[in-house]
Amino acid sequence: MADVLIIGGGIIGLLTARALHQGGASVCIVERGELGGESSWAGGGIVSPLYPWRYDDAVNRLAEKSKQLYPDLCRQLQEESGVDSELTHSGLLIVHDDERQQALDWARRYAVQCEHLEDRAALQPIEPRLSERFETALWMPQIHQLRNPKFVQALRGSCRQRGIEVIEHSEVQQLLISAGRVRGVQLADRQVHAAQVVVASGAWSAKLLAAAGASVEVEPVKGQMIMFKTEPDLIKTIVMSHGHYIIPRRDGHVLCGSTLEFTGFEKTTSTHSREQLQQYAVELVPQLARYPVVRHWAGLRPGTRRGIPYICACDGVEGLYLHAGHYRNGIVLGAASAELMAQLVSGDAPWCDPTPYALHAPH
Repeated sequence: MADVLIIGGGIIGLLTARALHQGGASVCIVERGELGGESSWAGGGIVSPLYPWRYDDAVNRLAEKSKQLYPDLCRQLQEESGVDSELTHSGLLIVHDDERQQALDWARRYAVQCEHLEDRAALQPIEPRLSERFETALWMPQIHQLRNPKFVQALRGSCRQRGIEVIEHSEVQQLLISAGRVRGVQLADRQVHAAQVVVASGAWSAKLLAAAGASVEVEPVKGQMIMFKTEPDLIKTIVMSHGHYIIPRRDGHVLCGSTLEFTGFEKTTSTHSREQLQQYAVELVPQLARYPVVRHWAGLRPGTRRGIPYICACDGVEGLYLHAGHYRNGIVLGAASAELMAQLVSGDAPWCDPTPYALHAPH
C-alpha cells in the first residue's frame, strides 16, 4: 500500500508525485489513459500567464515562484531521465499594448522586467520577422518556454527512475471512503489502497469528487492549436496579440494558439479554427505563409472562473486532497503548486498561505 495515491498522470499529477517522493513518501499514480496524454502535452509551454496582470494575486504568487524553480527542475529532470525539456529563454513580445499601464504597474509590483517599446526601431532587433504593421509593443525579456511533450517525457522518466508506481489505462470508478476517511480507489479490475489520495484529474476532477460530496467548479475548456515547420531561428521570440500567440521551438517548429471553446469533453478539431489560427500567425509574421502547417490538435484545459487552482484538503473526508483547475497555466503554476500540495499532504509548513486555493475560496 502506498502512502499517497495520485489520481491523474498529467503534469500536475506527475509533479505532485515527484515532490511527495522527494519528501520521503511512497507514491502510486493512477491514470485513465497514458501519462501526460490530455492537456499536458497539448499546450504551448510558456512559463508565464499570458496576461498576468489580469489574474488574482493567488495565481501570480504561484507563477513567480515557479519561474524561479524551473531552471533547476528541468536540469534535475534531464539528469534523472536523459530527456531535455528544452527550457528556452525566448522572451515575450505583446504587440497590442492596450493594457500598457496595467502591465507596467503589475511588473513593478512583482519586480518583473517589462518595458514599453515605442517605435519600430526598438522592435526590429528583438523580432526581425515581425509584421511591419506593428510599431509599439510590451517586451518581457525574462520569459522562458519549454516543450510540453518533452517535459512530460522527462517527468515520466524521473518518476520511473525514482521507483514511483504507475498504473496507466485504468480509470478510477470511485473513491473508497469509510468512517469519514479515504482508503483508496476502485478500478475496473481491482482496488488500490493508500493512506492519502490526491485527485489531480484536471477537467475530470469535478465528476470524481461529486460522488464524495465535494462541489468543485472545474470545467473542460477546449483549445485548438496548429504547428508550422520552418527553419530553426526563423522566429526568435514568443509573439502575442489579442490572446493568440506564436512560439518558436528550437528545431524550427512554430506553434500558434489557441482557441477557447466551451464544448464539454468534446475534442474534435475544425477546419475553421485551423484557418483562423493560420491567419493569426501570418498576420504576426507574414513569412509563415510560406511554410506548411504540419499538425493541428485540440486539448481540454481544466478551467475555473478566476483561473485559481484548487490546492487543498477536501472537507469531511480525511486524507483526501484536490489538486486541479490550473486552466491555461498548468506549466507556469505547476512547479510551485506541486510543492505546496506536497507540503499540505505531508503536514509540513506551507511556503505560502494556502487559503486562496481551498474549496470554499472563490475560483
